[in-house]
Formats: sequence, C-alpha cells, structure tokens
Amino acid sequence: MENPINQQYWLKNLTIISIVAAAVVIILGAFTRLSDAGLGCPDWPTCYGHLWIPDSLSEIAIANSAFPDTPVLEGKAWPEQIHRIMASSLGLLCLTMLILVLKRFPSSYWFKPVMLLVGLVTLTVFRAFLDDKLDIPLLLGLVLFFGSIFTVPHFKQSNNVKLSLFIAGWVILQGLFGMWTVTLNLWPQVVTAHLIGGFTLISLLWWQLLTLSSTTKPGSGTQHNAIALTAIKPRYISLNKLALAGLVVVIIQIFLGGWTSSNYAALACPDLPLCQGQIWPDPDFSKGFNLLQDIGPNYLGGTMDNASRIAVHLSHRIGAIIVTLILLILAGTLFIRSYMALSLTLLSVLGIQVVLGISNVAFYLPLSVAVLHNAGAALLLLILVTINYHLNKRASL
Repeated sequence: MENPINQQYWLKNLTIISIVAAAVVIILGAFTRLSDAGLGCPDWPTCYGHLWIPDSLSEIAIANSAFPDTPVLEGKAWPEQIHRIMASSLGLLCLTMLILVLKRFPSSYWFKPVMLLVGLVTLTVFRAFLDDKLDIPLLLGLVLFFGSIFTVPHFKQSNNVKLSLFIAGWVILQGLFGMWTVTLNLWPQVVTAHLIGGFTLISLLWWQLLTLSSTTKPGSGTQHNAIALTAIKPRYISLNKLALAGLVVVIIQIFLGGWTSSNYAALACPDLPLCQGQIWPDPDFSKGFNLLQDIGPNYLGGTMDNASRIAVHLSHRIGAIIVTLILLILAGTLFIRSYMALSLTLLSVLGIQVVLGISNVAFYLPLSVAVLHNAGAALLLLILVTINYHLNKRASL
C-alpha cells in the first residue's frame, strides 16, 4: 500500500498545479469573452470539426461551407480552442486528484457517488456527439451526484473525499456550461454562470490546498492565537461575521461583473463619476436584470437597449462602492487584531482592483486592463476565502 504521506505530498502538488491551471483558464476565458471570441468555434467540443482549428485553405473552405453563418476567423478561433484545451486539462487534473484521494479509503465510503460520477462522465462524452436530448438527464444526474456526496460517512478524514468528489462534479458542470455557452449562442445567463463556476472551482481548489497545508504542531502557537482571537473580538460585530460579509459581497460583485460583461454593458456609462453626463440617468432595472431572456438569438454584441445596459452598469458601480467600504472596514479590523499580513494583502489587491475598474471606463475598456480586472477579482476572492478559512479554523480550536 502506498505511503499516506506520499499520497498527501502528491495531492498537495497536484492541487497547486490545478490552481495554476484554473487561473490560466479564468484569464483565457476572460480574454476569449472580452475579445468577442466566444463563438470563435461554432461547434463543441471540436472547432469547425477539428481538434485544433482549420488552418489550410482547403480546411477553411470546407469549414466555411459547413458553417456559412460563422466563417472561420483565426483570430477568434484559436483563443476559444486554447481555452477549451486548458479547461479539459484542468478537468483531468481534478479527476486524477479524486482517484488519489479515493485510494486511501475503502470503496464502501465512496462507491455510490463515484458510480454516479462515472455515469456523468459517460453521458457528457455521448452528449458531445448528440443533440440536446441528454441535457436534462445530465442535470438530474448532477443533482443526484451532489446529493450523494452527503452519504459519505461523517468522520474527520472523509472531508477530503467529499471535497474531491465535489470538485470533480463541479468540473463536469463547468464543462457543460462551456458547451452551453456555444450551443446557446452566448446566452447571458449561461455565460455568467460559466464565469461564476470558474471562480467557484478555483476557490474550491484553494480551499483544498489550505486544508492540506494546515497542520497544528505542538508549540506552534496556533492554540495561543486562537485564544487571542476569541478573547479580543470586536465589541459590536464578530470578526468572523465581518469576513463572511466581505466574502458574500465580493461574490455578488463578481456576478454583477459577469452580468455586465455578458450583456456588453461595460461602456454603458463611458464617463466618471457621472453616467452619460448625468448623476442618475434613466436606468431600466427590470429589463436589465431580466433572467428570463429568450433562448435562441445570437447574443454576441448584446441585445439590451441603452436603459437596460445603464442599469446593469450602475449596479456594478454601486456594488464596487459597497465592496470597497466593507473590505476597508474588514482590513482595518484585521490590522487592529494583529492580522497585519492578511490586512495589507487585502488592501493592496483591493486598491489595484479599484484602479483597474476605473481604468476600464477611463480608457474605454482596453483588453489588457479588462482581463487583469477579471484576474484581480479572482485574486480578491481567494484572499477572502483565505481570511474566512483561517478565522473559522482558529475559532473552532
């Protein structure tokens, strides 16, 4: 039997590699979306029927005849296909980590969810070669799978099994969102869900790394810090609750950013601090946040009217103000409670993110700045996950 220490070592290293891969996928996804290359390959999982992209004159001619509405544009096709290849590689990494974790436990602990997972992978493969008849069975299978994770026995070490199973299932769901992004012609609901799913995946991987990295050694001072933490709580509000509030508002802001991007509303207000020369123009929030948009039209370029895009853009601006205020309070409280490294890191990334957000408007959405703004959001989310992890861990000691 393999040494558990070696398994832990390889699992930790695979988790680090997966986090790097997830970050690359998020950046590539942002680049693809912001460069209007989301439909650079009109089919899935191939690109004009190719594993790579058609590059010879004959291949391009055949592809253009097969997809007359979306002729080959190499500058749009290669970002999309590279993004898919990297996302598939990340999926294989997550499944490999799951196998490594399961080797440590008897099959009675994980048999049911793993059999469901195998079924999901099989259905996903068949779905790649069929029409949408398998979509509903896939969704029902995912619901059953995530529910089955709770049947894993409740003992301390099984948490690794549950988290690894959840990550593996989430990777499959992300793959489906990637497919639906293409097959549903950039439907904003799916595009936004795909973006949030990517942020969720890297957060889960980061949480797994934190779990693998946290060890309490005698004399390390962890217990002392835990006592200090509980002894000097803020007078009116728990630091844990404030950190959780910071995490929640960042998640909401990421949704608003994704909704803004997927509906092409980033430049609906091209001026600062006003919006189209007014303090409060005439936004249409009901249409701007209508989550029941029709499935069918090609949403490349967006279909919202001006008032709806203004509503979406203003919501993201207001959200940015709320996030900044709450995170400043959190950073200040962390600093007072002697969590100086976490406080200064949070302040630094928050400051960069605010500057990038303002630059998006001031310089009319340059691609490099917009991509960095997405990467900054992911980094800010991971910092909040780290803060919440450590605070909750120390409070439970």
